[in-house]
Amino acid sequence: MRTQRGASADVIVVAVMMATILSIFDDTFVDRRYLVAGLAPVALLLVMVLVARRFHEGGWWFSLAALVMFSPLGAVVALREPGHFVVPSLDAMSRVLAESISAPTTLVSTVPPVDSTGELLLVPYLIGFFATMASAWLALGTSRPLAPVVPLVLALGATIPLGVLVPTLLVVRGIFVAIVLVAWSAVRARRRESLAGAARGSVASALTAVVTVALLAGLVSLLVPDDDHADRVLLRGSDNTPLVSAAASSALPPEREGEDVLLKASGVPDGQRLRFAVLDLYSSEGWVPAEESPGSDGYGTYKRIGHEVAPLHPGRTVVVRVRLRSGYDSDWLPLVGELTSIDFAWNPGRTEASDVRYNQSTATALVVDGVDVRDRYSFESVVGDDTWTRRDAVREPTDAQQQPVGSFLDAYLRPFDREELLPIERVLLLARYLRLNGNVRYGVEVSQTPDDLGRRMLGTPRVVGSPFQYSALMALGASRLGVAARVVTGAQVGRRGVVDHGDVTSWVELQFADGTWRPLDPDRYVGSHVLADGGDATESDDADAFVRDQLQQAAKGRDKEIRLPEGAPITDGTAEDSSRSPWQVVLLLMGSLVALILLALLLVPVVKLLRRVRRRRTSSWSAPYVNGWQEVLDAARDRGTPVPDTWSRVAQASRLGVGLDLARRADGAVFAARPADGTDALEFWDTCMVLRRELVREVDLRHRLWSYLNPASLLAGWARNRSRADSAARQVRDEDRGARRQQPAGA
Repeated sequence: MRTQRGASADVIVVAVMMATILSIFDDTFVDRRYLVAGLAPVALLLVMVLVARRFHEGGWWFSLAALVMFSPLGAVVALREPGHFVVPSLDAMSRVLAESISAPTTLVSTVPPVDSTGELLLVPYLIGFFATMASAWLALGTSRPLAPVVPLVLALGATIPLGVLVPTLLVVRGIFVAIVLVAWSAVRARRRESLAGAARGSVASALTAVVTVALLAGLVSLLVPDDDHADRVLLRGSDNTPLVSAAASSALPPEREGEDVLLKASGVPDGQRLRFAVLDLYSSEGWVPAEESPGSDGYGTYKRIGHEVAPLHPGRTVVVRVRLRSGYDSDWLPLVGELTSIDFAWNPGRTEASDVRYNQSTATALVVDGVDVRDRYSFESVVGDDTWTRRDAVREPTDAQQQPVGSFLDAYLRPFDREELLPIERVLLLARYLRLNGNVRYGVEVSQTPDDLGRRMLGTPRVVGSPFQYSALMALGASRLGVAARVVTGAQVGRRGVVDHGDVTSWVELQFADGTWRPLDPDRYVGSHVLADGGDATESDDADAFVRDQLQQAAKGRDKEIRLPEGAPITDGTAEDSSRSPWQVVLLLMGSLVALILLALLLVPVVKLLRRVRRRRTSSWSAPYVNGWQEVLDAARDRGTPVPDTWSRVAQASRLGVGLDLARRADGAVFAARPADGTDALEFWDTCMVLRRELVREVDLRHRLWSYLNPASLLAGWARNRSRADSAARQVRDEDRGARRQQPAGA
């Protein structure tokens, strides 16, 4: 009966743990059908292992039956192709075997939440099947405490990298799994000891281990919250580098002779532009779309989409309908805002949703092999608030967002890189300089090499460029001045929703502290002097003189965009580098180390208290004498007067100068032919506690306080336990060996 109860408990634990682990996919799938696919093999395998143990069959038969069942069950519960009479076809079963290899890659290559259909459901099915197959058999087929825990931990480790970047209640689920697995291991260890004889453990020790795990996990999650998700480990999806590189050339749709109309759109909100592509990486050839957007916190790759897409930021929902025309020749799909769903009109041979790759960070989508000029589609998206002021905080750019290749521009940006200005004010000052002093030549010039943006634009007395070159220069300048920026290509929607080549434009987006990207309109940085064909460009003001004049005006309170602190001097140089010096890094590391040491010392009294409780609540009749005297020795060690553990108790008491009667009393109880009275053992324990406190009070205040935080007795105890484990036998004092042989059975 006891074995049957243990088997039932093991089955329940495995089922609960698998359900908890698979529930991490809640944010990954659009609905809960994935739980059916994941828990169906769990339930069936648990029944199979119970039947196998009931008929005393070995693991080979169980494993063989499970592997034979793998393909048919996967076809039914994951692919949902039961076939005739619920018997799947050979084609469906072969698909299970083939797609099991590519299913994890397909899942991480799709923007969540993914559809709970087909190949994607094989991921929870695989985790549920193989984790349960191993854990269930090890739980019921062996008595080793930790053996069935390992597959469940591996299942947890496989589920997290396959899910979303920040699953809901991930820490809570992880703590729950840790508590249950620790408690389960302790119960299985006690069960195993009871099979060989009297149990040496106790319920209190198991409960202490569980509470310790829960408190430490909760304390760590509270004191060290992980708000930076950029370094989270997620499996990478398919490599879209060739696809993104090929699409870079069509970020601005090329003009076709005689085909001026690009598309027709309806439902675009007033003030919003259609966005084609986002260029967020500056290379030696100019701005290009990045395979993984810099500073995107793991959301900046191009992935497949399902019927729904989770937006990263809140906003109002809009519905837009687009019909492409023959003039639109591009790989980029025109969108507005952050996509939440898309629906293509069903037309065989044209673009389908499975051909779209969407980047959540840039809110842009490209189509494999390019869009079809006959495409018609509608989509829902979320549009946020695009307005901002100088008071809105910007996010500190990462090293990649500062565009290291654009460092050539720093020499030209020195007049604008002022220490007394906020990063956003430096950007606005650069934009104002370009607008008031720049000359714009409308045309198709899109070259953005370092020579074009540096020497030929910002480094010349006559700033001349196309609107697109101004966007490229403005984005790169903002990135180098401390505000993450990128170039966006798109179009203004004309009358009746018609978009032609004249409506195509580009603008700059800046990243703010809440993670949103908001536009810096071209009217704020594109040169105000329009050049006619063959016209001469106007000469620009000297940048240093221009900036000094603007700052003087701002110091008088006459500037709405730039504010100088009262009494702040107007500097001439570049803003000081805000990066930490090596000494600051060293001090930060030393401070962190000291904080960790202090935290460890503060936990020492808690661990000692738990040790004292465990020693007192032991089931052995002689333990109060042995453990009580050990508490006296530990107090002496912590106050700085240790005595050797190998000496007899009388010798130890003589060395300490106290407790000689207690030492002899402990020897008498341990060497007694029969167990002592329980009341006497408790009285001895209490007397030892009084002596322990007296030893601590004998020393000065400094040593007294240090005795509470000193981990010496803990380290000595762990050393003794390690030596006992190495010798594979419980070591006791020489004078205790004979006494323990005299103890009656069951004592």
